[in-house]
Order: sequence, then structure tokens, then C-alpha cells
Amino acid sequence: MCIMNYKYQIVLCLGVFFFVSCGKRKTVTNAKPEEKTAFKPTLELLWKTDTLLTTSESVLYDPVKDIIYVSNVNNSPWDKDGNGFISTINTKGEITNLKWMEGLSGPKGMGIHNGKLYVNDIDRVVEIDIEKQKVTNEFFVEGNPQLNDITVGNGSVYISGSGSDAIYKIVDNEITEVAKDSLGRLNGLLHQKEGIYYATSASHNFGLYNRDSKTFNTLVSGIGHGDGVVRLDNNDFIVSSWQGQIFYINGENWTKTLILDTRDHGMNAADIDYIPSNRTLLVPTFFDNRVLAYKVNYK
Repeated sequence: MCIMNYKYQIVLCLGVFFFVSCGKRKTVTNAKPEEKTAFKPTLELLWKTDTLLTTSESVLYDPVKDIIYVSNVNNSPWDKDGNGFISTINTKGEITNLKWMEGLSGPKGMGIHNGKLYVNDIDRVVEIDIEKQKVTNEFFVEGNPQLNDITVGNGSVYISGSGSDAIYKIVDNEITEVAKDSLGRLNGLLHQKEGIYYATSASHNFGLYNRDSKTFNTLVSGIGHGDGVVRLDNNDFIVSSWQGQIFYINGENWTKTLILDTRDHGMNAADIDYIPSNRTLLVPTFFDNRVLAYKVNYK
């Protein structure tokens, strides 16, 4: 009898415990979840070069050689003065060859294709054999095209003309005009499978050129004096504004976020590049005569 009562008490206690536990779980289930804070992409300064890169306009990372090319206008961006040059720096920000290539006038955007470095130089594109460190060809554009940025894709080298508002293409050792519109000083270019993304410096737009329909379509406005364009691993974009702003652009809803503004410090943000392996954004500062590197923090 005592054993029976003891067992009954144990069963009763277990029942009460189960009922109380269920009640507690129900209370937790009904609790309101914590609100998530909106994520804002940020830039973290990693390093900066010495101030010997006079009027640094463009940077380009070479993954084969693991070096960074820097085009230096060296004062006037549109005068044919012959004092422009290309420098090389390492990924720590150390200048390894200040005048890797000389004899240019206003070198700006660069691109690599088949072992050749292509450099815009006012009204010509200069082709440089990287291994031989020698100019192997020149491609001239008539008029006053003010050639600015370069992007490579589909076996071709594409060039923007800020003065002509046109896109040119080098293929089979010939340069031809492939598109033109009243864009407001076309500048930055980025070739992707869906087309060529672009940034304009006068109309302050970021958009996409469709190669099939041959149309320019604005995606984001108000990006300042658009200069360089890069794409991140998550398909978002970063666009620089020459006066000293960096914008992060969401590739899904086309919203923009200002993540850097150095205008008050007199630092420009010209033709940027990006190293995906370590999320490093390279920013040439033009009249500030340096290149700065930032770690890009994003979701």
C-alpha cells in the first residue's frame, strides 16, 4: 500500500512538472522576436601610399603578378605634356616602381587583356606589353573624345569617352565606336554578362548599357561626379564620385548609401578598383597624390 501511494505521488509530480513546463514553453513561443537593426556597409582604412603618385587617376589590380598599377596624370589631365606615367605598388601600399612606364600625357583608365596593359591617354589608347614593359600599339580616336575609363569583356577592350559620350571597342587591333548618347560626360565602365554598367560625371547617374538593344538605362541618380565602378561578390556595386565620395549601391533594389566622404579633407576619389580575395577597395586620390586601401564590410 505504501509502495502504491509512493508511485502515485511520483506520477502526480511528473504530471504537474509536465504541465508547468508546457506553460513555460508556450510563454516563450508567444514572446515577440527582437527587432533586427538595418545593416550599413562600411569602409575600414587599411593603408595609404606615400605622396609621390602625382595626380593619381586610376588603379588596376593585376591578379597574375599580384601588383597594382597606378596611372598618374602628373598635373593637367587633358594637356598633351608628355609627363604622365604609370607606377606599380604592392598590396601593402609600398611603391615598387614609381615610373614603370613614362611618356604618357594624361593617363587614366586601364585594363588588362592577353598580357597587355591598355591605358587611356586623352585621344589614344596605349597598348603596353607587360612582360617586355614596352609600348606595342596605339589606337587613336579623332576629335576631342577625352578618353577616360576602360573595361574588358568578351574578348574586347571597351573605352569610355567623356568628351564624346561614347563607348569604343578595340577588337582585332581596331578601335570603333559602338554606342553614343547624350549621357552627361560618360566615365566609369564595368563589363558584365548582362551589359556594361556605367557612371556619368556631369549628370551624376549610374546605369546599364544593353548591348542587344543598344540602349542606356539609368538605374541610380545622385551619385555625384561618377568615376569608377566595381562589383562585389554579393552582386552589389561600389561607385566613386571624383570629388571625394564613395557610394554603395544595392544590386536588387538600386538604393544607394554614402559610405565615405573625404571632400572636406581635399581628397578626391577617382577611378577605383577592387580585390575580391580580401575585400580591398583601392582608391586613387587624384590631387592628394596617393592611393588608399579600405576593407569593405558588407553582408
